[in-house]
Amino acid sequence: MADINTELDPIGQYYASVITPKHPGQFMLSAYLKEKVEPKILQQSVDDTMRRLPFLCGRLKPKFFSYHHELLSSPPKIVWMDKIVSDYTFTDYYNKGDKHVLRVLYGECHITLEVIHSIVDGRGLARVMQTLLSRYFELLGLDFDKSDVIDCSDKFCTEEWEDAYLRFYEPSKKKSGRITEEQPESYHCKTTKPMPAHIILKSFDLAEIKQSAKEHDATVSEYMTAQIFFAIADERNANGSNKPITALIPIDCRAFFPTKTLRSFVDSITITMPETDDMHTMVAGIREQFAKITEGFVQESINEFQGLANKGRFLPRVIKKWWLRRFEGSEGGGLTTTFSNLGKVPLPPEVEAKVEKIAFIIDAEEEDMPITFASATVGNTLTLAITLCQRDSGTPFDIFYLRRS
Repeated sequence: MADINTELDPIGQYYASVITPKHPGQFMLSAYLKEKVEPKILQQSVDDTMRRLPFLCGRLKPKFFSYHHELLSSPPKIVWMDKIVSDYTFTDYYNKGDKHVLRVLYGECHITLEVIHSIVDGRGLARVMQTLLSRYFELLGLDFDKSDVIDCSDKFCTEEWEDAYLRFYEPSKKKSGRITEEQPESYHCKTTKPMPAHIILKSFDLAEIKQSAKEHDATVSEYMTAQIFFAIADERNANGSNKPITALIPIDCRAFFPTKTLRSFVDSITITMPETDDMHTMVAGIREQFAKITEGFVQESINEFQGLANKGRFLPRVIKKWWLRRFEGSEGGGLTTTFSNLGKVPLPPEVEAKVEKIAFIIDAEEEDMPITFASATVGNTLTLAITLCQRDSGTPFDIFYLRRS
């Protein structure tokens, strides 16, 4: 097995410290295939992927000062899960059995990777899915160019497991002028009838979404954020509230600091909904906030994350979890929701032709954030996944009828 440093990066340490059985903190990526899954082939593909990416084959190991990943010799066994949509409960599977931090679920025509943030982020998980699907169809006899995928026959690449926060930590660089302010209390969607996580999927024609976004001089992420805001605003207004609606938008740091790492390398920004009924005005206000995402903005977060980790390095783990909660310090008023747009999951054309859609699904919490949004694209199909812990909201259905003007 490759010689791998298994100490967690700052974001990994944070999530390992705050997850609980009640709030397991998972996310998953589901590939819906156009043909039935072959379980034996899938298990072999998992085994081969774990050999190529051995750092995925591990469990959380609490030590005195911090959490580590303890590598396991046996890869996770695939688990039958017929329905990912409808009622689904995120469980602390990493506290059970062999305690793998990644598990592979499958149904008649879907393959799902579920993981906690201690080991990879969404972009990293997309690369794992790319690797797994490519190996799966390769074992089924499909011939395709593997130059742009992680080939399971290759050797372990150390950059795929590098701590990018540490690599790009530059405390001497000037600050970007990023201002962190205490947020006012945000609107929280109603939870009068709490329920386990319920997942709703809706697929859209990407070309149509891009055209609509272009008409408003917006990116796909900015346009979809506006649609989410309008849907939540309808619920908020019906409930007689005037609290601000806010969304946490994850940022892939690789866009500014290129690396092959699959580990967490993310930042985030809080977007506040402009109070307007006009789509053009809404998008313009959102676009202005997205424009704050620059290299300097991200560099400052990297410095903050790694700086906090350095200062708290020798704090006992039981105390460090409170120290790491300083990552949440800017969100004093809480948040309404999260929207994470994973973008396009790159697959070889021959493999892409076998996939109907890919869904990126993130957990929600009954008390703190009862509704979350995520999207992923394969080919020309963008799939929006809504996770909610409530029964009586019209929000998930409203957003399926996108506003055009």
